[in-house]
Amino acid sequence: MIVALLVDPDDSPDFPGNSAEVLGRPLAAYPLLAAKGAKHVGRLYAQTSSPPVRRAAAQVGAVVLDPPRAAAGAAPPREEALVAHGWRHVAADLKAEHAAADLVVLLFANAGAVNSALIEQGVEALLEDAALDSAATVSCYERWTPRRAFRETPRGRLEPFATCIHEGGTPWFPDWGAVVARPRLLDALKPDSAPLAYLGRSILPLKQAGGGPVDRQWQVPKLEYWLRKQGVRDTPRLEPKLKPKPAARPHPQRGPA
Repeated sequence: MIVALLVDPDDSPDFPGNSAEVLGRPLAAYPLLAAKGAKHVGRLYAQTSSPPVRRAAAQVGAVVLDPPRAAAGAAPPREEALVAHGWRHVAADLKAEHAAADLVVLLFANAGAVNSALIEQGVEALLEDAALDSAATVSCYERWTPRRAFRETPRGRLEPFATCIHEGGTPWFPDWGAVVARPRLLDALKPDSAPLAYLGRSILPLKQAGGGPVDRQWQVPKLEYWLRKQGVRDTPRLEPKLKPKPAARPHPQRGPA
């Protein structure tokens, strides 16, 4: 069986990604719809405490899981901790049915730039090539290559972020649209695992343009543009109609006295 697991990172700086709407739908509806439309995905799970995300998950028939609890005043759980927690529940759910996952499609509630075709491409590649650890959607952000990055020194000046990176092809960045991964990679995840540890080492790029999580308000129009390019249309919403104001009555004219 191939399952999809959506996790809900609560780490956006100034944008409520897990309660926002894009083109009239909850943002999280888009990755869920992409997974539901992928023919290989047999079951969907969504780990979230956000009411809009839970409603979107219920509408596509996903099993809703509770996220890990953070201690009072503590920072939200890291992405790796969310994935590890969700995967343990998914694996236990399948084990109770005497089933197991062949592949896992990871999705993220604040990243809507993904479609069924990309998920299918990743699934089919891993089914055909046992040497692959994962397949991940990536976008080209050549202007933001680490070769052009700087960091601030204690003196308040800029210095190169990395001096050991040579020119060597187009930089592709994971964009959190979808990851198709082997279950063994998720089995090995711990809350303090390195970032993107669930990708493994042999990673197939699922190339697209303009992907990435929506962390700030100004990124919403970018995602809307991406979705419209995929043929997604705005969801019509009924707006309350204003009642027309009654026409002003003419003052009665008095006749001659």
